[in-house]
Amino acid sequence: MNILDNLGIYVRTLRHLKPIQVFNRIKRRMFPAKVDLSPAPNIRHLSHEAFYYINKHKSIIGRNHFYFLNIKGYLTFPEGWNDTNYPKIWLYNLHYFEGLLNNDTPTALKKHFIEQWVEENSPGKGNGWEPYPNSLRIVNWIKWSLSGNELSPDVIKSLAIQVRYLSSTLEYHLLGNHLFVNIKALVFAGIFFEGREADEWFQKGFEKLMKEIPEQFLADGAHFELSPTYHALLTEDLLDIVNILQVSKKTVPEQWIKTVEKAIRWMMVMTRPDGLPPLFNDSAYGISPNIEEIVVYANQIGIECLTVKKQGLQLLSESGYFRHDETKYSIIGDVGQIGPSYQPAHTHCDMMNFELFSNGIPIIVDTGTSTYEVGLQRALERSTAAHNTVQIQTHEQSEIWGGFRVGRRAKILKRRVGSNYIEASHDGYKKLGAIHIRNFSFYKDKIHINDIMTGYDASVICRIHLHPEIKLELNGEKVKVGHVTLLFENASSVKIKDYEYAPEFNKRITAKVIEIEFYNTLMTYIIL
Repeated sequence: MNILDNLGIYVRTLRHLKPIQVFNRIKRRMFPAKVDLSPAPNIRHLSHEAFYYINKHKSIIGRNHFYFLNIKGYLTFPEGWNDTNYPKIWLYNLHYFEGLLNNDTPTALKKHFIEQWVEENSPGKGNGWEPYPNSLRIVNWIKWSLSGNELSPDVIKSLAIQVRYLSSTLEYHLLGNHLFVNIKALVFAGIFFEGREADEWFQKGFEKLMKEIPEQFLADGAHFELSPTYHALLTEDLLDIVNILQVSKKTVPEQWIKTVEKAIRWMMVMTRPDGLPPLFNDSAYGISPNIEEIVVYANQIGIECLTVKKQGLQLLSESGYFRHDETKYSIIGDVGQIGPSYQPAHTHCDMMNFELFSNGIPIIVDTGTSTYEVGLQRALERSTAAHNTVQIQTHEQSEIWGGFRVGRRAKILKRRVGSNYIEASHDGYKKLGAIHIRNFSFYKDKIHINDIMTGYDASVICRIHLHPEIKLELNGEKVKVGHVTLLFENASSVKIKDYEYAPEFNKRITAKVIEIEFYNTLMTYIIL
C-alpha cells in the first residue's frame, strides 16, 4: 500500500469522527497539558468495610519481577517504567497497578511498588502519565486505600497531582471506553478527597457520566464498542461507580442501576457454555472479569441479577448479536453493525461471524486477539480471513488499517428474524457490486447456514475456524470435527489449512481452518 492509499484511508476515517474529536486532536498537539504541583486536598473519611472489589490476577511477583499478558518481565528501574523492549500495552499494565487488588500479594510489596512509582515517574512524563493508565492507576490506588490500606503523604500528594493532570488531559479525541475510565477516575478522586477542588472533580466526572452512560450502553445492555471483553470491563466500571457512590452516601441515579442490570443480562446471554465470552472483535481471555465475578459483585452492593434462560433464539437487537440454544448445541453469532462510527478502534471484519458449542465444548471459534502492536499479526487478526464468514479474494469487509483505525465501513443492510432462523446481509463488497447474504436456520440436532453472494460471478471463500483440541477428518465435501459432521453443498473445493488461534494476549496455538470455495451459493449443514 503506497502513501496515497494511506492518505485516502486516513481521509475516509476522518469523515466519521465527531467534531470534538478533531478539535481535541489538534488541541493536544498545540497545547500540551501543564502539571499542577499544589498540595493535595484533605482525604474524606469513608467506611472501609463497605467497599468491595474483584480479586485480580497476581501480577506483582517481586520488586523487579512482573507478569502481564502472558509475558514475564524482569525490569531494571527507573528505566523499566518505559522499557521499549516490552509491548506498549504491557507497559500500560505495569502502570495500571491492578496488582494491588490481588489478595495474595504481600502488602509490603504493594506499598514499595506505589512509593517507587511516585519517586521514579516525574509528573507529566512517560507511559504512566498518559490518560488511560493514569485513570486506572488513580482508581486502583483509591480502591486499595478504601479497602483499609494507608497511603503515605507523598503518595497522597502524587495522587492529587495525577488527578489534576488527568482532568486537563481527558481523552475527548478518542471518546469511548477511554473517556469513560477518565471520568470514572474523576468521580473516584472527587469522593476520596474533600474540599472545593475535589467537589469540582466529582461534579465534572458525574456530569459527564450522565451523558456517557446512556451514550455508551445500548438499549439491549451492550457496551457500544461491541467487544465482550470491554463490555465486561465497563460493566465492572459501572459497579465500581455505584459502589463508591453508596459508600459515600451519595444518590445513585435509578437509570444507572437499570443500565447495570441490562449490562449483566447481556453478559449472561453472551457467555459461552464453558463460562468464557466469545472472542468477537478485540476480545481475549484473562483481562476481564467473568460473569460469576460480576454477579457476585452486583449482589454485594445490592443489585439483584435475574438468571437468563438460554433456550431457543435470542436476538440482542441493538448490538446485533444472537444466540440459539438446543439440548445438543449452542451458537452465538454476529449480525450487527461494526460499532460506533466515531470510535471503531476495536472492530474486526467479522460480520456474519459465529462460534459453535456442542455439549458445552467449543467446536467452531473466533480466532481471537493476541496483540495490539501495529504490524502484520494485528492486521491478520482483524481481517476477514480470520473470521467464520465469507471473503471475496483478498478484499476486506471494512477498510481496517493501523492498529485501531477503520476507513470505509461495511453496513448491515437487512435483518430478518423468525422463530428458528435469522438472516442478514451486508454491503462490505459493494465496490465489487456484491452483497453477502447469510441465513442461519436452527433445528433440534442440526444447523443450516446458507451463504449467497449476489452480483459477483467468480469464486469466493467461506472459512470455518476450529478449536485447537478438535480432531478433524476430511472426506470429500464431508468433514468430521469431533462428534459433529459438516456437509458443504455446492462447494467447488474444500481444503484444510493451519491458522493461529489467539485466545489470550501473546498466546497463539496452531489449529485447523476449513476453507470452502464456492460460486454464488453455499449450503453448510452442521449435524450434531
